[in-house]
Amino acid sequence: MNRLNSRIEDQANRSTSVRTICQALFGLYVVLGTLNATPLFAQADPTDATTTFLVVRHAERDGNLDKLTKTGLQRSQILASLGIALNVQAIYSTDTQRTKGTVQPLATAAGTEIRIYETPSEDWIASLAHKHAGEVVLIVGHSNTAGVIAGMLAKGKHLELAHDEYDALFIIRVSASQTQSLRLRYGSSSDGASSADPDKMGTLVPAR
Repeated sequence: MNRLNSRIEDQANRSTSVRTICQALFGLYVVLGTLNATPLFAQADPTDATTTFLVVRHAERDGNLDKLTKTGLQRSQILASLGIALNVQAIYSTDTQRTKGTVQPLATAAGTEIRIYETPSEDWIASLAHKHAGEVVLIVGHSNTAGVIAGMLAKGKHLELAHDEYDALFIIRVSASQTQSLRLRYGSSSDGASSADPDKMGTLVPAR
């Protein structure tokens, strides 16, 4: 009976993960489709290459320890599935176990190395856009840096994440002619987070 219950629970968890991934991808197609009539992340004009940045915070950590919880490990697997579906070609992480652990499943699945960065800056952001022109880049940061990075990429204000918010997904598409940006959610919901509410999801308005 215990084995049967365990098997049913595993199947339910897999179904939930698949459903979560499908919902997230559907949201990306629908919302990004309203911004651009071309297919998702397609390069419509080769002379004006668009670089797509995905910015997330590390997954759930174990208290003050530098490692992920079981929930965090599950989130890292969901991120890996999203990253493969969106064809992530470069991955950047700070040099901590919780950030590297968040993107390791994707790096393994994609056969891509994890590149380490330190303090994010405007110059660093500009160098990424130049170095990875036309590619899809994932950057994982912390509660006090992921929103800052997304804000710099979107040419807007620095964005805030709550201390217990782990499901924010920032998508910023940068080209010479325009910048498009969104704030979405992925994986299990951080409903308790003060800033994780529907009113703060959607298009990010770039600075004028």
